[in-house]
Amino acid sequence: MERFPYITDYINDVFAKEKTQWDYILLRPLLLVFYFFLRFISFPIKFVLRRKPLGFEGYLIDSCMAFGTKYLARHDAAELFMRHVQIEPILYRHMLTRRDALAHSTGNKLNGIDGVFGVEDTKSIVRNNMTIGHDLLSYELVDRFDKQVFLDNLQYIRTITPGDHRQYSKAVLEQNRKHSFQLLGATNLVLLIVTVITIFGDLKTTIKALNSFESDSIMLWCMKHIYAENTQALIDLDFFMQEVSNRGHYNSSAFFSNPSQYLYYHIVFDEVVYDMLLDRPPTPVHV
Repeated sequence: MERFPYITDYINDVFAKEKTQWDYILLRPLLLVFYFFLRFISFPIKFVLRRKPLGFEGYLIDSCMAFGTKYLARHDAAELFMRHVQIEPILYRHMLTRRDALAHSTGNKLNGIDGVFGVEDTKSIVRNNMTIGHDLLSYELVDRFDKQVFLDNLQYIRTITPGDHRQYSKAVLEQNRKHSFQLLGATNLVLLIVTVITIFGDLKTTIKALNSFESDSIMLWCMKHIYAENTQALIDLDFFMQEVSNRGHYNSSAFFSNPSQYLYYHIVFDEVVYDMLLDRPPTPVHV
C-alpha cells in the first residue's frame, strides 16, 4: 500500500482505498481522454462566442455539483470536498490575521474569506454559487495579502491556531449517505467538476477557475516563515513546491492545465497545512 510520509494519515487512507475501486481503474482513464478532447474543442469556441458570463453559468455548474454530491459521490469523497470547502477559508483567515484586529464575518454564505461555510444541504450549494465562489477565494487572498503586515504579525500568528472546521455544518453529507449510489471517488469527482466547468462556463469564468492556484504560492511562503525554525516541517513543505503548470502563481495556458492538481496538490496541500498548524508547533520542542 502506497503511503507518502509528507501527507496526513487521513489523506493517505483516502487515496489508498480509492486506488482499489473500479471507477479509479476503469472510468478515470476514459474521463481523462474525454476531458483532453473536450478542452481542445471547447476553448476555441469560447474564445470566439462566449468570452463573458451570461449569468446562468454558476447555477448550471452548481446544479451538477449538487447532483454529483447527492447521488454519485462515495461518502469519503464527498466528505473530503466538504472539508476542503470549509478548511480553505479558515486557512486564509489565519494568514491574514492581525494582532489588533477583531475577527468578523461578512455573513456571506459560501462566499468570501470571511463568509459562513456551513453546507446544510445540496440546495444551499446551488443557491449560493458555491463552486465559483470557492474558486474566487484564491484571488481574494492574493488581493488582500500584504507581505509586511504578515511579517509584522508573524510572531503572533505563530502563537495561535486556525479555527475548527467542525464549527460549520456538514449536514449535506447525510444526504449523500442516504441517496448516493456510492459510485465515484475523489479523483473522478474532480474530473467531473472541471469537465462541468469547462462545458458550462464562459471563457472568463473557466480560465479563472482552472487557474485558481495562485493562493497556494502565498500559503507556502507563509508556512515557510511560520516554520522557519522547524526543519522537519520545512522538509515536508518542500514537497509542495510549485509545478511548472498552473501553480507558478502566474496564469498558464488552459490547454495544459492539469485537472488532477485540484486534488493531488491543492486539496492535499490545504489538508497538510491545516494539520500542521493544529498539531505541530512552529518552534520544535527539544527534549
